[in-house]
Amino acid sequence: MTTSISEQIRSRPDFSYGTKPFYKKHTWRVALVQPHWRESNRNLLQEIWHRNRQVEDYLKYNETGSYKTRADRSFFVYLSKPDSIQWMIDNFNSQIEYINGPVNSKHQDILLNDLTVVTRPRLWYKKFRYKIMSTRYGERDQEIFEEMQNFCIDSFEHGEYKLNDTFRITSKSYQKKMNQLWQRTANKQNSQPIRKALNPNWKQFNAVYRAPYTATGSIYLVSHDDVVTLHMVYKQYITKTQKVVTLDEL
Repeated sequence: MTTSISEQIRSRPDFSYGTKPFYKKHTWRVALVQPHWRESNRNLLQEIWHRNRQVEDYLKYNETGSYKTRADRSFFVYLSKPDSIQWMIDNFNSQIEYINGPVNSKHQDILLNDLTVVTRPRLWYKKFRYKIMSTRYGERDQEIFEEMQNFCIDSFEHGEYKLNDTFRITSKSYQKKMNQLWQRTANKQNSQPIRKALNPNWKQFNAVYRAPYTATGSIYLVSHDDVVTLHMVYKQYITKTQKVVTLDEL
């Protein structure tokens, strides 16, 4: 029985599965060695330049699917199918750093057809298949987090959802507590500003305990019905929704 190109590639030790499409439509990525121009001799840089041109020319005249290249810390080749990877293996195998791609054809279809799907070894926190995210800017914009938190508490079963720490840090009660601590002018014991008395690195204290201007609240859910409910109520505030498909489900 003949082994397909994709199966041969997946058997390589430098292959790892991709969790999302690259540039929304490429499910395969090959990383080739790309030396830094400051740390390499002229001859090596010329060799790599000619190699990259060879790859570009081959793809231009032979690749029937969508492709893209990018020279960065590595020379990356992005492909919508694996056919051209065999040519790169035959010609530049020793220069391949790693290959990313789908686990199988079903995985490839999932990556291309539903960009909200992510592939992971396990569910989030080994339990939650869905994640809803809301990115808000500034204190007033973030007030919706407390409303969303209360909605989850009132509407969903305990253990069927999980909130990230953003909901706690941006709550009115927590911010009131931190602002009182921050704005107190002096420590009664030594008359020093309390921000310095508590922590000499008061800027770090401010960064850790006060809500950032840009914050993303994430709600992890077990049930798809709960996802639908949140979308019905808070659709305008939701910026991204993701669903996990585990490797053993592919």
